[in-house]
Amino acid sequence: MISKSSIESKKENEKGERERVTSLVSFERERERERDVYSSFNSFQFLLERLIFFLFSSPTASLGWTKFSFLSHKILTKYHSLFRTRREHRRRTTTVVSAKKTTTTTKVEKEPLVVPDVAERPMKIVFVSTECAPYSKTGGLGDVVGSLPIELAKRGHKVMSISPRYDQYEGAWDTSVSTTALGETVGFFHEKKKGVDRVFVDHPLFLAKVWGKTGDKLYGKASGADYADNAKRFALFAKAVLDAPTMLPLEYGEDVVFVCNDWHSSLVPVLLKHECKPNGKFVDAKSIMCVHNIAFQGRFWPQPLEELGIPASAADDFFFEDGNAKIYDETNPMKPGEKDEAPTGQIYRKTNWLQAGFKNADKCVTVSVNYAKELVSGPAKGVELNKVLSAIGIEGIVNGMDPTEWNPAKDKFLDFPYDKTTVIEGKACAKQALQAEVGLPIDPEAPLFGYIGRLEEQKGCDIMFEAIPKLIEQVPNAQVVVLGTGKKSMEKTLEQLGETLPATNFAGVCKFSAPTAHFINAGADFLMVPSRFEPCGLIQLHAMSYGTVPIVSTTGGLVDTVKEGVTGYHMGAMDADNLMPEDVEAMVETCVAAAADFGTPAYEKMVKTCIKQDLTWKEPAKKWEALLEELAFGTEESAKKAEVVEPEKLATGIAAVTA
Repeated sequence: MISKSSIESKKENEKGERERVTSLVSFERERERERDVYSSFNSFQFLLERLIFFLFSSPTASLGWTKFSFLSHKILTKYHSLFRTRREHRRRTTTVVSAKKTTTTTKVEKEPLVVPDVAERPMKIVFVSTECAPYSKTGGLGDVVGSLPIELAKRGHKVMSISPRYDQYEGAWDTSVSTTALGETVGFFHEKKKGVDRVFVDHPLFLAKVWGKTGDKLYGKASGADYADNAKRFALFAKAVLDAPTMLPLEYGEDVVFVCNDWHSSLVPVLLKHECKPNGKFVDAKSIMCVHNIAFQGRFWPQPLEELGIPASAADDFFFEDGNAKIYDETNPMKPGEKDEAPTGQIYRKTNWLQAGFKNADKCVTVSVNYAKELVSGPAKGVELNKVLSAIGIEGIVNGMDPTEWNPAKDKFLDFPYDKTTVIEGKACAKQALQAEVGLPIDPEAPLFGYIGRLEEQKGCDIMFEAIPKLIEQVPNAQVVVLGTGKKSMEKTLEQLGETLPATNFAGVCKFSAPTAHFINAGADFLMVPSRFEPCGLIQLHAMSYGTVPIVSTTGGLVDTVKEGVTGYHMGAMDADNLMPEDVEAMVETCVAAAADFGTPAYEKMVKTCIKQDLTWKEPAKKWEALLEELAFGTEESAKKAEVVEPEKLATGIAAVTA
């Protein structure tokens, strides 16, 4: 027999459960309303900033724009701060009420969480970079800082990246924390995404100058016309970076390792050593200086370092001399078709930011093993910093790639996505789609060569443009597709090739097109990479992940990632400065040899070997982790580094078991 007290207890439990469910439903409805408000707020802020930009975009109104932008930013920041405080208070209140009513726990999540591994020795790592994909990017730097931190976070480390806020990034919100850098107020925006704290330094020097992912406009309105105040922009950025770990409520503190990327971030090691540590701040912090392309060093005409907030004690580290009479910026832009003047024998004094970063960092790193060797080989490949790096030492770690965008099994542009088990059928379908897309005859028997990238001398495009007619002459059924933009002179050459070469053999696409890039990576039989120098390169990794065989010059990271006769073909090294007939012939000969292999069992084996490789950050991140542990804990990790499987060794192992 059921007692009266049991019935009452049951009713009380049912009542409590109803109240709990009602509370949760109410919470969800409130959250949906907040999402709508957030969306409206985001659109409102975005449109207001755009309106202000257009109203004050004329050169004479630049001062008015800066002041008005700053004022509107403050108003919007205050509104957002109050809104967020109200939301957090309501969420805590709902959680407390729910907990009091029942002991049953119901967890409500916005999205599935990826549970990271538990690191044996967890570290706090801060990546510093002026680019971070997908928020901002001009090249490989943005890709690396967008993806490597995610892999380290998966391995159980606490990871932050800090970059400038060039635009209104969806998902990144004002922290309401501000600091003072070079006498000016600087704010911080933040987003936690894929386990990484993405922090953005907010100031009109970034937001007012640049809108969105605009390529070279991050540093100047055009190539060869950098902003004249870049030194101030990135000095202010470095000052703000050194406040972020301690001022933001993200629990980083001072016991961190800074990974500074390229010259724009090189003041961070300088300020750590000459300003922070002497004043008892970041005493145990370490810094890494990672160079992605040593051609860009941050050379400026001398100015008092104190104007940039740099201690005078660091002056010797910046001292540099070269034979170049010009520094190109918006006040003295490089003219179309103009090349750097040959040295006259006269010496000019400069300041060199990258050199200062190298000299003050605890460790110097670059993006491939072979590129590290090239940097200390002489002034040509070390770009006059070879002696500095020889004295300090530099280590190479090959880049990985982010499979989020480049994955043939999940590629939204492909009619027939494929993987390593269906690569032959998948590429045949993609090749047909590519040929139809660019107007080439649909011919499965034609060897199809592709190129994706910037049209400039560094990428060897002048060599390629000379080689293509000769390739078609020697292999009459060859097809070539070139996709890219860049120097106006090279864009014109590409257009001329399209007019003079048979339409059955050549298609030039002089614009940026994401679908076409994906079609080429999937549908081409070979991808041409004739670079004069290539610190690491990502395009060959993308190609191989699609089963497309790369034909590369023998330089930099292309040596580390493409194995001759196993995962691709090597043309040899190209002359660094001049268009040489022997380089053109080497490219033609290599492409003709590749065309002869096309359709054979040997070629099919190369395709399968390429796509079977794991070219993601999984292996490189292990080596990065070992290097970071050496700095953070003072331990020798050479054994751990040796366990990392390098791409060349990986390819050889896969080829041995591939039919």
